[in-house]
Amino acid sequence: MEEIKTDSINLIATANDGGQSVLYVGLKEAYRDKPQYERYLRKEFEKSKALDNPNIFRLLEISETENYGLAIKTEWEDSRTLAQWLKEADHNDEEKKRIIRQVASALSYMHSQGVVHGGLNSHNIFITRKGDNVKLLLVHLRYVDSLKQPEETLKYIAPEAKDGTVGLNPRADIFSLGVLLKDLGLGDEYHSVITTSCSFGRNDRFDSVESFLEAFDRRHYTRTPAEEETASQGPSSSRMRIIILAAIAIAIAIAVPLIVHNSSESTADNQQTEQTDSAANNEQNNTDEQQAAAQPAPDTAQQTAPTDQAAPADQTAQGGYTGDEAFLNDLLPQMKADLDKIYAQAPDPETAQRKVAVYYKGLRNVLRKRHLKIAQLDAFDKAFAAYIQQKKQ
Repeated sequence: MEEIKTDSINLIATANDGGQSVLYVGLKEAYRDKPQYERYLRKEFEKSKALDNPNIFRLLEISETENYGLAIKTEWEDSRTLAQWLKEADHNDEEKKRIIRQVASALSYMHSQGVVHGGLNSHNIFITRKGDNVKLLLVHLRYVDSLKQPEETLKYIAPEAKDGTVGLNPRADIFSLGVLLKDLGLGDEYHSVITTSCSFGRNDRFDSVESFLEAFDRRHYTRTPAEEETASQGPSSSRMRIIILAAIAIAIAIAVPLIVHNSSESTADNQQTEQTDSAANNEQNNTDEQQAAAQPAPDTAQQTAPTDQAAPADQTAQGGYTGDEAFLNDLLPQMKADLDKIYAQAPDPETAQRKVAVYYKGLRNVLRKRHLKIAQLDAFDKAFAAYIQQKKQ
């Protein structure tokens, strides 16, 4: 038996069972006597035990084992994780596109069976050493708390999946596909596919794997030379300042109708909320949308740049951004003033969170439509999340 190291509560090991290669997913010794963790393993098995697809490690059984206690046994083939595969010698774009299509194929099959993965990341996507084929591990590795989960896996999780209060649909896996596409580094031609897949509001994402693949294969975005010139302008240039000032103006226009409410929950406020939700996402279930929109802003930052730490408060206060991030020196003062106003006039924390989420989406969409670089959007996300975190302390 050979153990696979993990920071989770799970003990994972490969073994030979009657001439068949298998993988055991159990619990580390410190967690084996806790009923809630055994229930979690059984739930994982029941959810996916019927799935059978060439790009999935099929679940074989769950039983008490001599070495691991209660454990799920799955198929196994000599493989390495996608994270390890990416660290090998350079893989060309065609190899990376093949990985995307095989992962998408597995997810499409799961969705057709009524199962949402909900936890896809570069550490449970395996690549076989023979043939470089994708094999998904369906058992979700569990952590004592979110602080123990590595950022490199946490960033793949859709905002609504982090909250846990909204039932997941296939769009949660679309979010993970978008992060995966970004990590594979296929270039700016897929900028709009990534942005749509990783949208904060789940109804802003592709509605199915098939829609994602259609955009991936036929409608990937390529900037015109003029747009490339705009995106590459020096961040302190007058053109960039005009763009940012326009973004602020539009964002304020979006935010003003939301913050001019009295403190009581009036009928007019409810009607405006419904109109805002409908215009933003056309969500069939208004309650679900409000819960998704109420995600804390730090999760929003994790969706696009979770591997980086939030920008230090003193850096933003001093206007110390340089290079491509210098545009934030113009944007942040007005953004902070708008957020302060939202928090000051909101009648309760829940309303404030909802309005902040709508304000964030409006401002970020304006920046995205101006074709800022992905790295610049990431910098905005980090700065936004850092300020929200300060407001909560």
